[in-house]
Amino acid sequence: MLFFIDESWQLSADKKHKAGVLCAIPIDSQNFNDFSVQLFNLKKKHLGFEGGNLEIKGHKLLQRYYFKLEKKFQDKSVQLNLARDILSLCEKSGLKAFATVTFPKEELDLACANPNQLERPFFFLFERINQFMRENHTDMIAKLVFDDRDVKTNNRISASVSNFLHKSHVGKSFDRILKVPLFAISKENAGIQMADICGYIIGRWFTGDNGEISQFFRRVESFQYVSAELVGKLPNGDPCPLKGIKVIKKERADRKNIPIGPDSDED
Repeated sequence: MLFFIDESWQLSADKKHKAGVLCAIPIDSQNFNDFSVQLFNLKKKHLGFEGGNLEIKGHKLLQRYYFKLEKKFQDKSVQLNLARDILSLCEKSGLKAFATVTFPKEELDLACANPNQLERPFFFLFERINQFMRENHTDMIAKLVFDDRDVKTNNRISASVSNFLHKSHVGKSFDRILKVPLFAISKENAGIQMADICGYIIGRWFTGDNGEISQFFRRVESFQYVSAELVGKLPNGDPCPLKGIKVIKKERADRKNIPIGPDSDED
């Protein structure tokens, strides 16, 4: 099972709040080629023949300008309609959405600055991916495919993720995840583009855009992963399951992430 992971950064409309989003979209490797063809056909349908090869990004498809035009002229935007059809494709294909949303400044880069500590957005994402695989694909392994950023950043992410999965007790327990991350170029990868669009929508919502983006966020929220495992109770007393979208609302008291290495390993 391929898990395509992309990062997104969002500013609220008043520029006062910034969020980092790490989003993952799983696609079975046996279905990936068919999904790519369907996405190519959607881009051709809305953007013309040459549009089939264009890289689609959330911040381009879902510009606030397109929402204003659509509202003013009561006519559906080509770009927004493409985004709607893309979400329909995700729903029809049975995809699931996973994401972590973070606000503390030291985590916003989503770049694993310290190879001996796994940043919380990555940890919470992996926790949910591993649980999803245990519940739904016991005979498969999740392969983490990150968006290619640059050699230095890729090396940091690779070192931090590999160290965590190989050395820490918790990382070792994530036995449904391949211990070596992979990287892909987003322009040529339908999965990364899906993670980009969903991550952008999630970021817009959690930085206060509860109006125009809500129709898109509700759709992504509806196909997020929901575990059979319960992790607490809602304010009304109903049981609360582990969900694919995790919002990190507070900083840790010790301002640290997840330790890796000899100090965290009792072996």
